Amino acid sequence: MTAPTPLLLLHHSGGSAQIFHELIDALPDTVAPLAWELPGRGRRWREPPVTTIEDAVADLLHATDRFEGDFVVFGHSLGAYLGLALAATLDERRGSARCTTLFASSNAAPRCAALPSEHPPLLLDDEQTYAMARRAGGRIDPRIREHPMLGPQTARLLRSDFALTDTFLRGHRDAATRADIVTVCGTDDIFTTRQLTSWQAHTTGRHELLPFPGGHFYLEQQARALASAIAPRTAPVTDRRQEIPCTPIP
Repeated sequence: MTAPTPLLLLHHSGGSAQIFHELIDALPDTVAPLAWELPGRGRRWREPPVTTIEDAVADLLHATDRFEGDFVVFGHSLGAYLGLALAATLDERRGSARCTTLFASSNAAPRCAALPSEHPPLLLDDEQTYAMARRAGGRIDPRIREHPMLGPQTARLLRSDFALTDTFLRGHRDAATRADIVTVCGTDDIFTTRQLTSWQAHTTGRHELLPFPGGHFYLEQQARALASAIAPRTAPVTDRRQEIPCTPIP
């Protein structure tokens, strides 16, 4: 019997692994999901947050210590950049664990992405931080934003996450991996076709574009359809390439 394929789930800026609840419930037994949260996020809220892509990847490598061989990454929004940085790092190390497919969800390809701000994100005030989140397609519940304690805490977390994007784009914009890349998006999101198809430039493998109805958080409404698309693409590489025809996006 073939063991389930590990699926590392990486969430968006200002969020937590809770975003993947519906998706995890919809996945078949052939997939073993691991929803990872960086220091300062979600269940790890007591830890000092990481603010550079290098420190984030160092933390993510602890997640891959649980994998003995091939695994797959689904990175949503910020998570797409974290997944690419992790996959590229593992390619260089050539160890036992490697990412075979990166699902890059709801984000522009790094080569044609804009920096989150003209100024270092960690120096922004709360209102500037929330405005940046809105421009990126994110949403903050007004009850949280206006809360005297949760509002400032959420803004600090967002600044830390935007700093991850900032350090990634400034230092690793041309990162590439041997893993296949599947760009997943909501048809009503803010990204252009060029920004989505340009993910092809970040892999020496294959590229595929999978659109779903919805906006930046399409995965909340499309969990079952998304799980059905992910499952066959997590099969062992030899089996997957026989079973799933895929034409690279021109």
